[in-house]
Amino acid sequence: MVSTIIAEIVGFLIVIYVIYRYVVPPLKSMTEKREKEIAQQIEEARKARERLEQAEAAYREAVDNAQNDAARIRDDARADAQRIADEMREKAEQEVERLRRRGEEALRNARAQVVRELKAELGRHTTDLASRLVRQELESDQAKKESVDSFIEELSRSTSSN
Repeated sequence: MVSTIIAEIVGFLIVIYVIYRYVVPPLKSMTEKREKEIAQQIEEARKARERLEQAEAAYREAVDNAQNDAARIRDDARADAQRIADEMREKAEQEVERLRRRGEEALRNARAQVVRELKAELGRHTTDLASRLVRQELESDQAKKESVDSFIEELSRSTSSN
């Protein structure tokens, strides 16, 4: 019985020695290899997370820049539209002023033309009327005599007053 226990202990120690000598080193190297792989995967994951964070930061910055650019473009477009509207309003006002002056000039010219025509017509009518009156006056002998007497009388008055 004691010999069996000793034999079992010696057998157990041999098994432990064999395990420690031949099984443990490959298991240990596999475990170390696996630990290195896991550590490497953890490092790669950390680097990937850092790259992801950098990419997200760059994305947020790009979005912010795009929004700022869009706002600037909108503001520039509004300013351009206002400037164009102001220029068009100014040109329209200048055109209205030019047309108003042209209209006033045309009105003055038309008025002057009407005045000239009326004066010419009035002159013709006056001449016609005067010639008719003179003819009427000179047609009758009595009128001729009265006209000559009136003329002489005026001459004598004007000489006597001097």
